[in-house]
Amino acid sequence: MKSILCINDHIAEMSEQQTEKLINSLPDWRREQALRFKHLQGRRECAVGYVELLRGLRQCFGIRDFPSFIYNEHGKPLLKEYPDLYFNISHCKEAVGCFFADRPCGFDVEYIRKAKPDLVRHTMSPEETESIFSNPFPDIAFTRLWTQKEAVLKLLGTGIIDDLHSVLKPEKLQGIELKTVENPYRNYIYTKAMTPSISPRGVPETPNN
Repeated sequence: MKSILCINDHIAEMSEQQTEKLINSLPDWRREQALRFKHLQGRRECAVGYVELLRGLRQCFGIRDFPSFIYNEHGKPLLKEYPDLYFNISHCKEAVGCFFADRPCGFDVEYIRKAKPDLVRHTMSPEETESIFSNPFPDIAFTRLWTQKEAVLKLLGTGIIDDLHSVLKPEKLQGIELKTVENPYRNYIYTKAMTPSISPRGVPETPNN
């Protein structure tokens, strides 16, 4: 196994009753996380993200127990009982996915958003900005680059950083592998990121079930 992606891009079709039923089926700690979201959409995405994690573990790896987690120094969750299996969850209003790999990984899915000039200049380098606005489909070009940056940052476990302009520079990537998929019919784009080879995990901290 190198990598597996479980993705659900039908979440917008879930009714309020289906969402509430799904939330009520979650473990207490995940239900509490879902209910912290003010709006139903956020609760739905949180719940489905955990379900996609469970689906992947059960269908692809035969792991049927609810997973336990430890966290590295950046707060990124790792599977406590399966130190050689990595995962990353991402969600947006169009799709929710869980990406599994045999090495550190990152995953980001985003709905195709408007390439607003101020936002583009804030998040993209001058070269990236030029490539976006010279593209016949600037919204897709912007979202594509944004998911790549997010996936890399999630792989590294650092979250959003101040210097977003340099995230995709070769000297920063250091061989990180990126695969981006566009689904304009469902209005989303996702990127998978993996380290080029097995590298040490971060130092685990507080366990959580």
